[in-house]
Amino acid sequence: MADRAGSVTETEFVMKPIIHLIIISFLLIAGAGCDNRKDEPERNGIDSTTSSQAPETSGQDRFRVTLVGRIDGKYDIRMDLERTGDKLRGTYSYQRPGASSVAAKYIELNGGIDSQGNVTLTETVYQSGTPVKSGEFKGKLLPDRENDLKRLTFSGTWTRTRDNRSMPFSLAESSQGLSGSLTLTEVRKSDKNKSQRYELETSLPRLVGDDRKTVEAFDLAVDNLISDSIKEFRTFVADEAKRTADDPGLRDTMPPNFLEIDHSVISSDRRSISILFSFHSYTGGAHPNTFTRALNFDLEKRALISLDDLFKPGYLKVVSDYCVAELGKLKIGDADWIGKGAGPDRVNFKSWNIAPEGLMITFDAYQVASYAEGPQEVVVPFAVLKPFALPGGFLWSAK
Repeated sequence: MADRAGSVTETEFVMKPIIHLIIISFLLIAGAGCDNRKDEPERNGIDSTTSSQAPETSGQDRFRVTLVGRIDGKYDIRMDLERTGDKLRGTYSYQRPGASSVAAKYIELNGGIDSQGNVTLTETVYQSGTPVKSGEFKGKLLPDRENDLKRLTFSGTWTRTRDNRSMPFSLAESSQGLSGSLTLTEVRKSDKNKSQRYELETSLPRLVGDDRKTVEAFDLAVDNLISDSIKEFRTFVADEAKRTADDPGLRDTMPPNFLEIDHSVISSDRRSISILFSFHSYTGGAHPNTFTRALNFDLEKRALISLDDLFKPGYLKVVSDYCVAELGKLKIGDADWIGKGAGPDRVNFKSWNIAPEGLMITFDAYQVASYAEGPQEVVVPFAVLKPFALPGGFLWSAK
């Protein structure tokens, strides 16, 4: 593919890794700050809590970070990394408008880092379900000593496997851009129950700062978004435990149930935070299920943002027409399926985010194509949206 550094010609959607692929994929906090909530009360009945911290030095043995920059000075990418000890894993994606398969867009990364910040990351794509090495990043992951020691930079050489072509890359930690003392952090919780045979894990964004009203309003919005799914899951596993209590043999043959809730910060600035949540679960059936929900939060009004807060009347058809046209180029399904799942109906656009490149729409599996094709993503560029942007609104000054 001539217009991007690394091409993916054939990628099969693999369900279990999707929690790392959607927003991500792994989806990760940009510039996460220290979590000052050591005494945070239990939320949603999940007891054990661990919090990530912003990586101030390459020597920290656990952190999550979002980096943005370019390969060869012209290919814009976003890289989400998680470090545990000397291991690194994550994804990277090319930042551009249009439609793409989530499984193809978010390219898997695995590798390691030493005490000097030397990093080697192997990128993997899936061809007909088989993992194939498609490239490698080698470089230094270190604090930005010239500008901000709390900000990481990652630079070095990227090599494409198919022709052994090497290109320089330079990335820097994405800034949160929040106002005052506000900082986004992450709270991880895990609940495992052997008797009811389930696992419940969450990775949730939390605000930290002196503006308590904004912090509480944001955290409440997050809790409201996930609470129904957690309640339904707990009810299901309790009922299942009762149903199989008198038949241990049946219970032991059934796979454990699980619910994993993760998130990716798509953008944040002084006015708003836009986050995509992924829900990955198994409660019986042929395969796990994954769906997404978006949270777009107005920091000034301490309230959720709706599409009507962004646009003048008539925008929905423009967004729909763009999505239908771009999804059609992917050849993922028939036109009727795409037309129904991406048609000008508000219910089709429940997972939308304000992204640096435009309005990002996530279509879950089955919405515009089969389960095998997986979720799809469309970024509607600001140039298409500008005629319908509300004056003074969140997208009015976007380029």
